[in-house]
Order: sequence, then structure tokens, then C-alpha cells
Amino acid sequence: MSQRNATTSIVFYISLLLLFGFAVWLTLEQGTTLELKDLAGDSRETSSSLRDAYNIFTQSVGHHATSTIGMLLMQILIILVAARTMGWLFGKIRQPAVIGEIVAGILLGPSLLGRFAPETFALIFPEHSLSNIQLLSNFGLILFMFAIGMELRLSDIRKDLRSSLVISHAGIFVPFALSLPLSYAIYSKYAAELTGFTPFALFVGIAMSITAFPVLARIIQENKMQRTRLGKLSLSTAAASDITAWLMLAAIIAISQSGSMLSTVYNLGFLIIYLALMFGVIRPLFRVAGKVFDNTEVISHSLIGVIFMLLLLSSYVTELLSMHALFGAFILGLMMPEDLAFRKIVTDKVEDVSLLLFLPLFFVSSGLQTELGLIDSPEMWWLLVLFTAVAIIGKVGGTYLSARAVGVKPKESLYLGAFMNTRGLMELVVLSIGYEMKILPPSIYAVLVLMTVLTTVMTMPMVHVIDRVNAWLERRQAGRKVFVEAQAAASADVLLSFGRAASGVALLRLAHQLLSKGQYKPRITALHITTEKNISSIDEDKIYNDSFGPIQAEAERIGQPLSPDFELSESVETTIIEKLHKHPYQLLLVGVGLRYSTDSLDQEAHQFRRKLRQRMGAISMATTESLLSIHNMLRDKMDYFVSNAPCSVAIWLSKECRPTGKILLCLSSDEDLTLLPYARTMAENREAELQIMLSHSYTPPSDTLKPTEVVAQPSSPRLMDSYECMIVSYREWTNSYATSAETDLLPETLILHLRAR
Repeated sequence: MSQRNATTSIVFYISLLLLFGFAVWLTLEQGTTLELKDLAGDSRETSSSLRDAYNIFTQSVGHHATSTIGMLLMQILIILVAARTMGWLFGKIRQPAVIGEIVAGILLGPSLLGRFAPETFALIFPEHSLSNIQLLSNFGLILFMFAIGMELRLSDIRKDLRSSLVISHAGIFVPFALSLPLSYAIYSKYAAELTGFTPFALFVGIAMSITAFPVLARIIQENKMQRTRLGKLSLSTAAASDITAWLMLAAIIAISQSGSMLSTVYNLGFLIIYLALMFGVIRPLFRVAGKVFDNTEVISHSLIGVIFMLLLLSSYVTELLSMHALFGAFILGLMMPEDLAFRKIVTDKVEDVSLLLFLPLFFVSSGLQTELGLIDSPEMWWLLVLFTAVAIIGKVGGTYLSARAVGVKPKESLYLGAFMNTRGLMELVVLSIGYEMKILPPSIYAVLVLMTVLTTVMTMPMVHVIDRVNAWLERRQAGRKVFVEAQAAASADVLLSFGRAASGVALLRLAHQLLSKGQYKPRITALHITTEKNISSIDEDKIYNDSFGPIQAEAERIGQPLSPDFELSESVETTIIEKLHKHPYQLLLVGVGLRYSTDSLDQEAHQFRRKLRQRMGAISMATTESLLSIHNMLRDKMDYFVSNAPCSVAIWLSKECRPTGKILLCLSSDEDLTLLPYARTMAENREAELQIMLSHSYTPPSDTLKPTEVVAQPSSPRLMDSYECMIVSYREWTNSYATSAETDLLPETLILHLRAR
């Protein structure tokens, strides 16, 4: 823009502001003459002083704070903070975060806050506002059950259909049957005045039989079993159990709400018609859509709108049929195409909002209904012990016996029993339905909520006990043999850790070129770590396929054996170092840090971070990055790996390939001579010429180098443009290149830090 145009634009803008101000003033001044005298007098009187104006302001704030929307926003904020805090605390003790959120709901309810701070409780959760929380939580549950339905893929169940059905149904029918005598014994005293025996017994039975698929999936992830035979069988069994349990629940709700058996027959008949329509018409249509709409470019707002309308319609239909809206949402989730790309896109639209916003509201809504103070006598505590014992014995015992019957080994059968005993959120949903329908009395509801928390919390301790007992038995039976086999089963000599799929392919090629000699191929484990632990099974499978698909295809192309390793961890560096200590890897291969990355986005992030660091200071910057959960991603990990890895470390500075046919090795001391075999192997595999650059102060031992390999030292990194790759020790990199302003002029660079074996 020229100087004249800039001056003109400024003059125009100032004139526009003056004209706007004059127009507003003139209109308001003339408009006051139209006011009624009494109104104008009151207005001037109430705003005659700063104190009066401040009083008006505080009254306005108080009015909006107690309004419906103001009260709801304040409640949501408090609920989210409490849920996130308790979820974080329970995560630190290796418990599912959802249990912490359930506990947060109980603590905010009458059991703790209402008992010890009744005035604060009444201020935060006044009686008239509870219906708003409950309404929002129910809508959130509809979205959540839709997402749960999408996580349960029927194709996974079909792979182990016989075993999954037998184990899951035994895990439902055994605790259900064991609960019936218990329901008979307590009905007269606790529930006879509230409901009939049949709905009460059926609801207690299904509450004792449910398994929480989402919580179980997270436990399987945390134990790194999602790709093992036992992990897959556990997930398929839990999926079959959830589907069966929700079908039974729909029938139980219909029976409970029907006025007569004939009415129940009509409800169940229409349920069959509904399911036939969903599986016979809607599912095939969505299967076709899944083949066509497989990415965000072609999935339009119109299609997402149709899915949400079908979600509400399905929920509405099942609500009309006396089977609860949640069942309709769950079934529509099952109908979604099993294409991972499609499900991930739809899940991303729903899951974050339902999990992070609406579910905490449900936990608090349940907590507001849970009065643990009702468990106030030895009889009630014994009742809690009895319910918990029946739930554990029925679930673990039924699952174990059925697993053994279909040929599962005793050790794996015990694990299955422990996993199926996880009840978590799904149990809480069932209990809330029974409570809202006035089938479960408050005292029994409180007992069953506490039983839910106990059986879910004990899952991981049970798994750890099984681990230790099995390890002890194996040590006694096999002695030294176990250790020898464990050593022989070490997965690989090289641990290759990558983030982006493209960098994984580049690192695999590098490892193959660096270590392959003739028929010998290095054993490589490709490790990809996702820093978000609380992801759905759909997201996990999608990330796994996207991350490992290219590197596995490249491994097949070059004939390189490869073992994929997928981890969920918030600390990338710690996880990598732990793996290096657990297995006898000889080499860790990683990409260069953000500071030296050639990716344009990485460079922009690094430059922006450096400027902010100068402006904010190191401590403020580190605190901000930690709050945003990006500190681990931005931190330079090169020094950390070199200092803490128990094996050799190779760091790859990848750049645009320049196939010049020449590789440069930099030597500055006798210690660097250990790099020579690697450089010669890479040159041989690349069919390139190896050239060696010696520092001015270094003379290698005689007969170590070939005379034809030694070249003169370039006076500037700009002269290295003729090389396609440079190999340098970590010490030499730190001394000569790390702080150079011309590192962007270097070719592809391999930085090696070799440890003596």
C-alpha cells in the first residue's frame, strides 16, 4: 500500500468513527424526550452516583447468577473440575478414570457435600435446578450409548462367535440366577411398597450381570493386551455380553412398564419388528454408505444430520415402546458401518462431547440420588457384602467355568473372569434407569452403586494377583528354563520409535541399510506411542492401521522382519527407556527432535516457541506447555535418550533425498572409528561411495582407513551439498554442528552414540 493510500484510509477511518459517535449521541439525546416523565426520573435517580451504579451492577450479577442458564453453567463448571480432578487422581493409582468420575459424583451429592456442608450444597444444587442437570445428562447418555454401540463391532464377535457367546451368556445367566434368591429374601422389607416383585427381581438380576465394555477396553489397553489372543477374546466376549444384556434390559423394562402380560407381548412383538427393520434395512444401507463415505471430504453435514435424526428417531421409538431411549441409541450405534474410517469420523463428532461434558453431569446426577448414609446399620453393610460376593462369585465363577468348557486355558480363564467382573459406567446406567422407574428403592440403589465401584476398582488388583501367582507357579515348575526362554523370546535387537507414519518408513529403510549384511537381517521392533490414553477402541484401531500400515508394507517390500508395538502413554521418553531396560535391545533408532526437524510445521512451531520463551521466561513457558499437554511433544529428546538409554542410540535427521551416490563419515578421534563398520555397511547397501572427513587435529591409526576413502574437510556446510548422507558421532555433532546456524544446509544426517556391549 502506498503512503498516500495509507494516509487516506486513516483519515477515512477517523471520520467514520466521529460520524458514528455523533449519530449515536444525537439519537439517544433526542430519544430521551420521548420517555415518560416518571420513567426518566427513576432512571436518572438510580444512576445518580457511582455507588448507586455499583449496586445496580451487583444486582444484575446476582440476578444472572441465579437465573436458569447462570446456575446451570456454574454447576457444569464445578462438576467438570471435580470429575477431571478425581479422574486424574484415580489414574495415578492405576484405576480407570471413569471410577474417579463416579466417585466425584458421589462426593458432590448428599453423601459428602450435602452432609458436611449442607448450605453450600443447597447453594450449588438447589432442588429446582436438578431437573436441568438430569435432562442434560439423559441427552448425553443417548450420545454416549450411540458411541458405545459403534465400539461394539459385530465382525469382531463373529471371529470367536461360539466361545464369545458361551462365555458371555454364562457370565450373565449365572450371576442373574444367583441374585434371584437374594431378591426374594430382601423384597418384602425394602421394595414391597415401591414396586412388584417381578420387575424388582429382574432389575437386580440384570444389574448383577452387566459388564462395562468401555472400562474393560481401557483396562485391556493399559495392560497392552489389545492385540493378544486373550485381549481379543475378552473384548469380543464383553461385546457379546453388552449386546445380550441390553436386549434383556429392553425386555425387562417392557415387562416392568406393562400393565398386563398381553401388553408385554405387544411390546416385545414391536421390539422384534424394530430390530428386524434395523438389521434388515438400516444396517445394509449404512454398509453401502460406509464404502462410499470414508473420509472427511465426502462425509457432508447432510449425512451427519441424517445420522443424528435417525439417532433421535430410534431413541424416540424405543422410548415409545417402553424400552428406554438409550436402547434405541445403542442399537443405532451397532448399525453403523464397520469401516474404521467412517466410524472414527462419526465417533469424533459425538464422543468427546458426550464423554467430557455430558457424562460428568450423569455421574453427578447419579451421585445426587445416592445417599450412602442409608447404609447405616450392620444389616445394610452385610447386605452390601452379600451383593458384592454374589456379583463376584457369579461373574468370575460363571465366566471361568464357561471359558474352561470351551477350551480356554486355566490362566486365561481366570483373567477373563477378572475382566468380566468390571461393571463401571454401564452398571450405573442400568441402576439409574431402575431408580428413575421407581423399581429400585434408595437404600438398595445406594448398595448397588457402591457394589459397582468396588467390583470395578478390584479388577486391576485381581489381575495383578493372578500375574504374581502365575509367575510364582511357573518359576517353581520350570526354574531356570523360564528365564532362558524369556531371554530367547526377546523381540528384536533394534527398537525403532516413530511418530508420523512417513518417518517410520524412513527409519525402517535406514535401519535396514545400516545393519543388513548379506542374508543377515536385523530384528526390528517398530514402536508407535500415542500420548492420549483415554481413546476408544475405534480410535485405537484407526491409529494403529494408519501408523503401521505404511511401515509394514515397506517391510514386506524390502524383506525386513518387523514386529509392531503400539503403546498408549502420556510420557513418550519414559516408556521408551522402560522398554530398553526390559528387553536386550542393542540399538535405539529415533528421529531428530523438533529443533532440527525439516518439516515446515515443526520449524514454525520451534521458532514460535523460542520467541515465546524469550518473552515469557522458561518457567512460565514450561508451565503453559504442561497445562496444554504439549510439553512432551515440544521438548528436545535427543539429550535425554543419549543420557538414559542403556544401549546405543541412532538419531536420524531426515531431509529431502539427494541421491548423489556419496556418503560422508566424519571422524575426529579414535572413539569415532566404531562408526566405520556402520558407514561401510550403509554405503554397500546404498551402492554409494563412502568418503571420510578427518578433523584437522586427528590422525587415525595406520591401515585403519583406505587411502581412497579420505577426503579434504569442507570449509563450509554449503560444500556438503554433494553428499546424500552424513554420519557423525553424537559428541562431534554436539561440538561442531548442534549450535551451527547452517544445519539446514547439511544433507541427511545420522547421529550415532555407540555404547560398548
